[in-house]
Amino acid sequence: MINAFRRALIRLGKIAPFVLCFIVCVSYMEDVYALFTNSYMEFADGVYLYKPISWVIGNQLEYNISHLLVLCVLSISISTCVYNKLACGYLGINLAEKSYFDFELEPTTIYIICLANIIVAGYLTYKGIRIYIQK
Repeated sequence: MINAFRRALIRLGKIAPFVLCFIVCVSYMEDVYALFTNSYMEFADGVYLYKPISWVIGNQLEYNISHLLVLCVLSISISTCVYNKLACGYLGINLAEKSYFDFELEPTTIYIICLANIIVAGYLTYKGIRIYIQK
């Protein structure tokens, strides 16, 4: 029983950062799509990009600094690969980026930010899937 829990914890530590990178990548893809198609939604006190997939995911899962710290501790304690640690680092930078860009931006700036994040999150997700499948 304890050995099975240990194996499950190791598997969680190996795959969770890549799953979060995938979710972040999907969110940024949805941002680009909504901006490109001019899909907006008026809600309460403002107008927002219409992102139904991200809202469904956001109702079930929200990551913050405490979740990131747990992932980092798991990643370091079970001696995962360098891409796992890079994914944790990227998620930390992404959290800082989200708190920094808490104001209205030009559409061109949003495209640049989203495309850069899609490239990085997509690459880390690809590497994570590739490493997980090879073992």
